[in-house]
Amino acid sequence: MIKFDQIIQFASALRRAFLSPSKPQRSYSQCAEDLIARMFLKVPPLLAPGFYVDVGCHHPKRGSNTYGFYKSGWSGILIDMEEDKVLVAKMARKRDVVVRAAISDRSETLNIYSPGKFSTNATIDLEAVAHNPEYRRTSRITTETLTEVLERHSCPSRFEFLNVDCEGNDFRVIKGLDLVRYTPRVICIEIWESKDGLDGLINSDIHKYLCSHGYGLKSWSVYSAIYVTS
Repeated sequence: MIKFDQIIQFASALRRAFLSPSKPQRSYSQCAEDLIARMFLKVPPLLAPGFYVDVGCHHPKRGSNTYGFYKSGWSGILIDMEEDKVLVAKMARKRDVVVRAAISDRSETLNIYSPGKFSTNATIDLEAVAHNPEYRRTSRITTETLTEVLERHSCPSRFEFLNVDCEGNDFRVIKGLDLVRYTPRVICIEIWESKDGLDGLINSDIHKYLCSHGYGLKSWSVYSAIYVTS
């Protein structure tokens, strides 16, 4: 004879198996970096809107590590060195400050190289283009440090999320940020050395630099590494 508690147990299992609602989360990033960052930021639905800085923002929605946060009511500073990308970002991200700038650790006038229009691979890093005949020089630009740009646009000294994706120039970008004056809670940064696996990542200049400034590696998604301040 089937007992009442067995019926309840079976009904509960049936509900969990077929009726429990799923909770899918949409990622706008290439490799779910936005969802990983959100996990470490511990972003509840009713949290007051946060602030981000996106260096090398490219497209305002597609493949963006900050658009998911924008959709949640956040705002911040978007930076790209090409005029067409800046124009598109201004159209699509009305709450954000959009800046045309090439970010490095010093001021110098350099060529911008790209393999095509609106490419994700545009760069000022000569090593990135040295052995790739597809790249062509498109224009010239004078670099600035990230500290200078954040100061000019009244960035809060402590903010939630910094994203850096600058096609080989990423270490110079992070070196040009005063991490005492400006302290993002979470940093997502592209590390090309990670193509050689975890050993390549932890032996990279970026990893060593961030660890020396109080950040710990918490996750790794293809070429992007996620660091959280201690």
